[in-house]
Order: sequence, then structure tokens, then C-alpha cells
Amino acid sequence: MKILEGQSNLVANHEVYEHILEQQKKNRSKNRRVPPNQFTLTKDLLTYLRTKPGPLANQDKTHQYSTEALYELFKKLREANLQSDLSKGEMLMIVNLRPTNIAVLSTVVEDMSERFTEDEQQKIIDIITETLGFDEPAEAAEGEEYDEDAAPSIENS
Repeated sequence: MKILEGQSNLVANHEVYEHILEQQKKNRSKNRRVPPNQFTLTKDLLTYLRTKPGPLANQDKTHQYSTEALYELFKKLREANLQSDLSKGEMLMIVNLRPTNIAVLSTVVEDMSERFTEDEQQKIIDIITETLGFDEPAEAAEGEEYDEDAAPSIENS
């Protein structure tokens, strides 16, 4: 096999997820068996994409990620005059990671503090959470209170 054009398109995790599910559906409808290595690869890939904290972890229940939702995200960023300041790679990482706070967004956007004001940074986060949703923090065990500011600690015995 020879690669004719390397990286001619960027593909989001959501698009890969949808393509894999579509191929599985086609194979089942035609009673087509896939090679064992393809089956293992597909199973492992879907497991990875559905694992928390990934944004596709609850996709089967919430259906938050869709082509329409992604178009809506790009439209809202464009209306806020923010999309033109983001590169294709940064937009792809925003879609793949769905940052819900400025700290995570700063790992995705290069030189974020120099390119965007604090208000613009918060506006980007607000648009992302409004369009793609966000995961609620895991509930604390019974009898424990959840404190999102508390850092994990190691107790010495």
C-alpha cells in the first residue's frame, strides 16, 4: 500500500466514531464477517473513545455530538468573532477534548493569554459548554462531601 496524500484532511474523533458505528451496522445488516484483527481494532477504538473523561463517553445516551452541534459551535464562534483567531488544529482539539475550563483550553490554544482577553477566553468556554455540553463531576461516595477546590492528598501511616 502506498500513501498518495499524507494528511490531506483532518478528522475529529466524533467523525471516526460515527464512521466505525456505520461500518458495524453495514456489516451486521449484510451478515458480513470481519477479520479478527479488524474486529479487535474496532472494539479497542470504540472502548477508547467511550472512556471518560472523553466527550464521547456518554454519546449513546446524550447524543450531544452531532454534525449539527459542530456546525452550531463553529457558527457561534464565528458570530463572536473568535473562530478566525483559532487555527484548524486548535478547532479540531476543541472538538476532540471539549474543554470546560480555561486551564484545559489553554493547553489546546497556543499562546492563549496573548491572543485572547480573559473575557474572550470565558466566551469560548461558554460557547463550547452551551453547544457541546459538559460532564457533571462524579458524585462523592456516601457520607463524603464533594469539594472541587480540594486537591487529592496522600495520607502517611
